Amino acid sequence: MKKTGCVLLFALCLMGCSGGASAPSGPVLEKVVLLSRHGIRSPTASPAVLREKTGFDWPEWSVAPGEMTPHGAVALGAMVQAVRAHYLRLAFGPLQNCSDQIRVWADGADHRTQQTGQVWARDVAPDCHVKAQWQARGADPVYNAIAAGRAVPPRQETEQAFASALPVSRTAEVQRGLQVLQTLMAPGACEGAERTSHCLRDDAVLDWKKAAPHLSGGVATGGMAAESLLLLYSEGFPVDVFGSAKADVPGLLKTVMPVHEAESLLLRRLPVVAQARNGVMAQSIRAFLADRPVTDIPGITPSTRLLVLAGHDTNQDAMAAIFGLSWAFSDQPDSTAPDTVLAFERWRYPDRHVEIRVRIFHQSLEELRAGQASHVERSMQTLEPRNPILP
Repeated sequence: MKKTGCVLLFALCLMGCSGGASAPSGPVLEKVVLLSRHGIRSPTASPAVLREKTGFDWPEWSVAPGEMTPHGAVALGAMVQAVRAHYLRLAFGPLQNCSDQIRVWADGADHRTQQTGQVWARDVAPDCHVKAQWQARGADPVYNAIAAGRAVPPRQETEQAFASALPVSRTAEVQRGLQVLQTLMAPGACEGAERTSHCLRDDAVLDWKKAAPHLSGGVATGGMAAESLLLLYSEGFPVDVFGSAKADVPGLLKTVMPVHEAESLLLRRLPVVAQARNGVMAQSIRAFLADRPVTDIPGITPSTRLLVLAGHDTNQDAMAAIFGLSWAFSDQPDSTAPDTVLAFERWRYPDRHVEIRVRIFHQSLEELRAGQASHVERSMQTLEPRNPILP
């Protein structure tokens, strides 16, 4: 064979002789970070404490305050399987190749997040025997750098940001939600001289405890109550526990959840607070997607391609603030409802340039109540970060 013919044969073999494979014609999904909220839990306060705060007769749960329920574990498992099916359709290798490519890191501060990590480890790649892990002692700076003593939000800047955001608590939508909550829980609490602590008309106030900001006032109490009502419905409680609102509980939740959203905007989604509380998490996500060492999450190696973080709605709120993300759902009034998953994906194109895509997966209100996730892929949203994920 002539020399030119040999060169041509060699070139053809480089392109197609390796098992008949050819170079991909489109982008390839290389790495994914999944930030999941835990499954459905009971309120973090007991029914007696909730009644003292709101005046409403809250029912007993089957688990202790703040614990994920068995139904919550089922709904979370359905969510994990739906997300897994989505990435299998994208031919994401780690879900099929049982090498050291998957890392599940949970917040060890709460049993519900530990359990959430375990459900992800069990169901995201069932044949790979993935193990969920977490920090055994103390606050994990990935999930709360303030509690871990790694950061302190600057007080003056935080109070200025809070003052700028305060008008969100006075919008017609939020005031309507507060009014409906008041009528449901303690209808006479704001009347004249008989006004009690159950009145939700007090303005939101920013308090400081141990160098950390905390929200109090009507929006804080109302936001907590609205989320607790949503948890009741998601868990499958009979509509009778909703008292005068039992005729249309989904309608009630749609009306009152803007109070909970305002609560988030007044504190957890303040960029200055989010950066202090979850800057370590944001930096860990950036480092992982950029193939840099992830110093605050042990066990990540150069071969790790899927990182699952099992955390809280506060973490998703913080990522929204830090990266400039926003989203809303037509079938779920809570933007960070149980099981919601925020995904960061690294795609590489044939010309070698890299693109970071951000997506959000959620279950509808009725899917949570039924413990299903059949529409998760169809309802997935692709988000547009206002701030760069990678420099």
